[in-house]
Amino acid sequence: MRTKRTLPAVLMLSILGLVSACTSMAPAPAHFGHPAAVETASRTISLTPRPKYVRVHSGETVAFRAGSKTVAWTFWVDHVQGTSVDMSQIFPDLPEAKGVPVFIIPQRSRNYGR
Repeated sequence: MRTKRTLPAVLMLSILGLVSACTSMAPAPAHFGHPAAVETASRTISLTPRPKYVRVHSGETVAFRAGSKTVAWTFWVDHVQGTSVDMSQIFPDLPEAKGVPVFIIPQRSRNYGR
């Protein structure tokens, strides 16, 4: 009789564990760099009107302005291909960041064409 009650509980916990594992598979914002002081930014990008995308270089600090709020981030990617991330993963409290992909160019690509 206990088996009939225990089985649904075990199945539910298994499903919750799977959902939790899938949620944690999304890259953390720290994977793409770290917050920075606005004063250290090499450039400022306005998010109003919303840009289609933003290109940055690995190691670059960029400030983003949305209305009266300005935030900055130092981008970092440590693999050759580069990567992209939805800006809302980095700035979840900034509604204007949603749906704006940031393409991070690896440092080696900075010398392209020289």
